[in-house]
Amino acid sequence: MLVTGLRDTGACGLCTGGWQPAWLPLFRRSGRIYVALDRDATDRAIALARTFGTRGRVLIPPEDLGPKGDLNDWLRVGAKGDPGAFRSILERALVTSLSPWALQIKRLPSDLAPWDLEDHAGVRELLCEIGHQGPLSRHAHLRLLAVRCGGALTTLQEAARELGQSAKTEP
Repeated sequence: MLVTGLRDTGACGLCTGGWQPAWLPLFRRSGRIYVALDRDATDRAIALARTFGTRGRVLIPPEDLGPKGDLNDWLRVGAKGDPGAFRSILERALVTSLSPWALQIKRLPSDLAPWDLEDHAGVRELLCEIGHQGPLSRHAHLRLLAVRCGGALTTLQEAARELGQSAKTEP
């Protein structure tokens, strides 16, 4: 399902058939883009939400739907077919949906020490992408990373700035 031209937009299930970059302009007027896939496709949902920049959010079906977390079951099982109950479930999910970078930070190992951040697969790329964001989004994501890993916010800001600048100068 693809709904566009609205202030907030949902991209549900279309990614299982393959996302087409040519569709990106369809979302240009959308303020927020919610990507909702099955629970076992969270990595794909994160990747797709990142293509929308800081407007992208990831909706993840609840854990009680099992490891696969079929999106269709969210309505059929979770709401028991009641449209009002589904609307309530969806509204709660929209409010609690995370940006793809916040979700990646949340998924980092809980025992990841600040001195291991540079060597952890994906953290350098994450810091580089965060370094390219606007000041408010960048600060919020780096603050979340600092809390998650116990690092100093000023050090993470410096690392994101350096990695973001070095990515601009690399051929």
